Amino acid sequence: RIAITDTIGVVPFVDAGTVSTNQFPDFSGMKVGAGVGLRYITPFGPLRIDAAVPLNPDPDDPDFGIYAGIGQAF
Repeated sequence: RIAITDTIGVVPFVDAGTVSTNQFPDFSGMKVGAGVGLRYITPFGPLRIDAAVPLNPDPDDPDFGIYAGIGQAF
């Protein structure tokens, strides 16, 4: 996390994952995305907004995603 001010920060990220119904996952369908997030620190926890793009999109995948949340996973 990169602090801009005492209450505002920026977070670059890369994420990867796959979903499978098989007992053993097949990683050939792994999807990867990258983006940047903005954090605003409040007394009840950080407010988050993230924007990301797929790095290996399929033809029907969206061009980008925007996510908002309260709190921090890590």
